[in-house]
Amino acid sequence: MKYGLRCLVAVQALAWAQQPVINPNGVVNAASYTTGIGDLSRNPAPQTGGGPALMEGSLASIFGVNLATGTLAAQTPLPRQLLGTSVSVNGIAAPLLFVSPNQINFQVPSGTDTTSGASSAAGVVVSTAAGQSAPYPLGMADSPGIFTRDSSGCGRGAVLNVAADGGVSVNSPANSAAPGAFVSIYGTGNGFVNNAPPDGAAAPADPLATSPGGEGPLFDFAAGGDEGRSFWVGRAPGLVGVDQFNFLLPATVRQGCAVPLQILNDNLSPPVTISIAKGGGACSDPPAQGYGEILWEKRTTFGENFSTTSAETLTVSLQSSPGREAPAPINYTEGGVIPGSYTYFGPACVIPGYKSLDAGSISAQGPGIAPVATRRSPLTGGTVVNIQPEGGFTLAAQTQSSQAAGMTVYQADLPEGTIKAGSFTVSASGGADVGAFQSTVQIGAPIQVVTALASRVLHNSDPPLQIQWTGGDANSWVTVRLVGHFGGHDYSPSAWAARASDGQIAIQGATNGPGFGILGPAELVIEVTPDPSQVSLITAPNLSLGGRAQWKYSYYFEGVLVEQ
Repeated sequence: MKYGLRCLVAVQALAWAQQPVINPNGVVNAASYTTGIGDLSRNPAPQTGGGPALMEGSLASIFGVNLATGTLAAQTPLPRQLLGTSVSVNGIAAPLLFVSPNQINFQVPSGTDTTSGASSAAGVVVSTAAGQSAPYPLGMADSPGIFTRDSSGCGRGAVLNVAADGGVSVNSPANSAAPGAFVSIYGTGNGFVNNAPPDGAAAPADPLATSPGGEGPLFDFAAGGDEGRSFWVGRAPGLVGVDQFNFLLPATVRQGCAVPLQILNDNLSPPVTISIAKGGGACSDPPAQGYGEILWEKRTTFGENFSTTSAETLTVSLQSSPGREAPAPINYTEGGVIPGSYTYFGPACVIPGYKSLDAGSISAQGPGIAPVATRRSPLTGGTVVNIQPEGGFTLAAQTQSSQAAGMTVYQADLPEGTIKAGSFTVSASGGADVGAFQSTVQIGAPIQVVTALASRVLHNSDPPLQIQWTGGDANSWVTVRLVGHFGGHDYSPSAWAARASDGQIAIQGATNGPGFGILGPAELVIEVTPDPSQVSLITAPNLSLGGRAQWKYSYYFEGVLVEQ
C-alpha cells in the first residue's frame, strides 16, 4: 500500500513538472511582440527557420507553457537563471529579466549573431528542472520595435518630448510634440552599438553606447526626422537592452493625435502613434481626406524553367486618413533614370483615422466581356519608400501602406485576355462613404519583349545591356528595374525609362552609368504605363481628393543574377 502511494506521488510530480514548450511564433521582439518577419505573401524571399533574427543586446520575449515554476523579475546585473529556468540562444546563456509559467523576457547574448544564419539550427532553448524545450529555430528577417505605453506592441508609443532646455515629458494627446522639436523614442532590436555594455548590464551614460548610424524615423508612413543628421541613436543610459532614438520632428510633419511613427533600419518597425501639434500642448486631428486609385494590370511572369504564367486583375482602392494628400505624378525622362525604392513588408497595427471607404458594389466592363463584380480583399503589398536623388527618402506615390491594419480594396480576377487596347469602365453603386461614380480609361497597347532575360547573369562591368521590344504606343512609357529580395523588404536601386515607341532601352553597369546597385539573385521587372498626361481622373461624391485610373502591363523575369 505504501509502495502504491509513493508511485502515485511520483506520477503526480511528473505531471506537475512537465518540460517547457515554446509556442509557434512564440519568440518575439519584446517591444513590438512581433517576429519582425511580417507578411511575406508578396515577397518570395525564403526565410530560415520559423522565428525572428534576434539582434545581439536586444530584448526578446518567449511565450509558451511550463516555462518556469513561478513568477519572478530580476534586478541588474541580470542573472542567467531565475527560479531554475534558463534560456540559451545558439548555445549561449541569456540574461533574464523576467520569468513566469507562460512568458520569459530576456536579453539576446553577445556572440549569437543570429542574423547571419551561421548557427541558426541551435535556436532558442528554455531549460528547467523538468527538461528542455525543443530548439526554436531562428529566421533571417529582423526589425526594430518601439515600446508602447500599454505594452501591447501597437498603439501609443513610448515617446518623450524634449524641450529646448533639455527637460523631458511624456508625449500624450494633452502634451503633444511640436514640429521642429526633438523627441526621444524607446525601443529594442536596433542592432550593434559602440561601447556596448556587458551582457545583462545597464548601458553607460559616459561614454554613451552609440549606434554607428543608418536609422531613420517615418512619420505618417513618410520618412523624415534626420534633417541635417542632427540626431542621436544608441542604448538608453541606465537600461538593459533598450534603444533610444533622439530625432528632430520635421517642420512640415503631419499634425494630429495619432500620427503613425516607425523606425527604419534594415527593416521597418510596426507603426505606433505619437501626438504632434504646433507649439505643443493639446492635439487635434486634421480633416480626413479620401483618395482613390483604379489599376487595371496584366502581369506576365517568365520563370527560371522557361515557364510563363499570366494574371489579369482590377484593383479599386479608396482610402482615407487625416491630412492625406494626393500623390504627385511620376516624372519620366527620355532615357533617364528614375530613383529607386524600398518596399517593406512589416507587421501591421490599427491606426486611428485610417479607413477604407465604402462605395457600395463595384463592377467592371470592357470590350468583349460581361460585367465583372469585385470583392473586398485585404490591402497587401508594403510600405514603399522612394530614394531621392539628393539623398534621403520620401513616401512613394501609392494607395496606402498595408502596415495600417484592416485596410481593404475592391478587387476582381479578370478572364484571360481581358486587358488589351480599348476602353474599360468601372462603375460604383455608391455606399456609406463614397457616392455612385463611373470611371473610364483607355488602355494602351502591350509590348512583346524580344530580349531573353529570365535566368540572365548581369555584370556591373559589362557593356550596357540593350533590351528590345515590339509593340506599344507613343503615349506610354517603359520602365526597367532590378528588384532584390531581402527577407522583410525588397530593394530596387533604380529604374531606367524610355517611351514605348522607342522599342529599346539600355541598362548600364557601374563602369558605364549609375550601376545596377545590387548583387546576387534578383528579378528584372519591365512595366508599361501611360504617360502622366494621359491618366484618367476619378471624381466621386465625398471622395475629397478625387483620384486616378491607370493601367499597367508588367513583365517579371525571374532568376536574374547580378555579379561584379
